[in-house]
Amino acid sequence: MLSFWETTQLTRFDLVVIGGGLVGLSTAIHYRKDNPEARIAILERGVFPSGASTKNAGFLCFGSIDELSDHLEEMTQEELLTLVERRYRGGLRLRELLGDQRIGYEPCGGYELHTHQLDHTVIERFNDMLRPLFAENVYQDASHEIQSNGFSSDRVTTLIRNQFEGVIHTGKMIRAYQEMALEHGIMTFTQTECHQYYEKEDAVDVEITHLGERMTLSTQKLALCTNAFTSRWLPKEDITPGRGLVFVTKPRKGVDLRGCFHYNSGYNYFRSVEGRLLLGGGRHLDKETESTTDPGINQHIYNALVRDMHEMISPDEALDVDQVWSGVMAFGTTKEPIVKKVSDRIALGARLGGMGVALGTEVGFDVAALLTT
Repeated sequence: MLSFWETTQLTRFDLVVIGGGLVGLSTAIHYRKDNPEARIAILERGVFPSGASTKNAGFLCFGSIDELSDHLEEMTQEELLTLVERRYRGGLRLRELLGDQRIGYEPCGGYELHTHQLDHTVIERFNDMLRPLFAENVYQDASHEIQSNGFSSDRVTTLIRNQFEGVIHTGKMIRAYQEMALEHGIMTFTQTECHQYYEKEDAVDVEITHLGERMTLSTQKLALCTNAFTSRWLPKEDITPGRGLVFVTKPRKGVDLRGCFHYNSGYNYFRSVEGRLLLGGGRHLDKETESTTDPGINQHIYNALVRDMHEMISPDEALDVDQVWSGVMAFGTTKEPIVKKVSDRIALGARLGGMGVALGTEVGFDVAALLTT
């Protein structure tokens, strides 16, 4: 039962954002910048973001050579350059908005491990391709670092470095985003389930349940920032969920890799975090099972990652797994994110293709701009 004060001041907004992850927070903050008097609310069904915003590996990257090679099978070179620029620009926007220190950014470079001999002309090819964007070489052979990183020389034959990639601390990033939202007077409702919305002539009504109490919020504009969970609202959108597994080991002296590391065309990734090894990915080993929004651990993928850890990444270290979790991403038939107006009052920002850290802030900026015009 709501009071007069609640119904007149606390349930009516200029913008409601469904989804309290990276895109939702970015949308709300950027909308506030353009609309300083707007009343804004973010609705999140979990205590923490329900997708991958607080469950990713913290890679601020735009693609390894193998990954970009796979992209070229589905798009033109011009389209690929546009995608790479969007990912890189999105990372810069994140850093500019929140600040490197607040998100724990480290410009450590990205590394791609190859388990087969690489034709080095491919490095020259992609450097030539990306030079219009970066004005210098992006990739270089770093195979001389295989031994110093402790990788198995029997498994890893080539190491390629990307000087423009880095890492962040995912928890610090979301905390900084939430603090900024609070500073901007943006209300955030966690543990709030959104059931449906109705677009009317003069507003959009959003039916929610918060801690067991059902109520209706009214808003002038609505942003759908629910990524892999968007099919609930817009089932015809080209969005397929993709669950990703991540684990960290127990701390152990000597675990100090500097860089963000990829292999298997970017499907697998690892890095050091506070004396631990973080390792994740492997979705390509069982895509059918992992095309789900359900949380859970795929034992087949987990076993494969543990095997890679012991046999390829740290063969000389007796590492023990400490924490395991999964997050849900969104993919489609194209690599571009979806940013569009659903109606005059409603906009969508989703399908980040596993590049949420790089793309999330940029997508939120674009969604806010759509709703402002």
